[in-house]
Amino acid sequence: MGIEIERRFFIDGRGEKPWRGDRALSIFQCYLTGVKLDEGNIVWNGHNLAKGEDGLVNIKTWRIRLQDGEAILTAKGSRTGATATEFEWPLSKDLFDSLSLEGLPSVTKTRYLWDGEDGLLWEVDEFESPLEGLIIAEVELESESQPVIIPSWTGLELTGIKGWSNAALARMLNDAMHP
Repeated sequence: MGIEIERRFFIDGRGEKPWRGDRALSIFQCYLTGVKLDEGNIVWNGHNLAKGEDGLVNIKTWRIRLQDGEAILTAKGSRTGATATEFEWPLSKDLFDSLSLEGLPSVTKTRYLWDGEDGLLWEVDEFESPLEGLIIAEVELESESQPVIIPSWTGLELTGIKGWSNAALARMLNDAMHP
């Protein structure tokens, strides 16, 4: 079983943007409903996406991410504090291209990778329209008690606050655009 431990922060993008540099990724991600486990396979809309594994019973969110031409299926469980279960599977380009993702809750963003003073890697997401102007930074940890040097450019910590996950933002936008 995979575990993700991360802390998340709002960023005020009106000032300098020290996280911007050479390491930027273009990301599109959409959120699936109706994913089924069928004889060990993960199936959505008649497509066999991947082979399942133990621990998939409490999954809350299924996501497909396209990041610089590579597609990844992710399953996430409930979050407690900064910790959640997480599983990932690569998807072939042919399979990704065959999926009908139109109209699904989604977000598009540019992710900048920034190295903190303590050597931890920060991922800073600058969202695109209709969330343009929203910037959220996150840092993945080995444990919830791991010390972190918080950069001075971060704002309010979002860790543990419901409604600010990428999935929640995508669903909110989808509901607003398709009432």
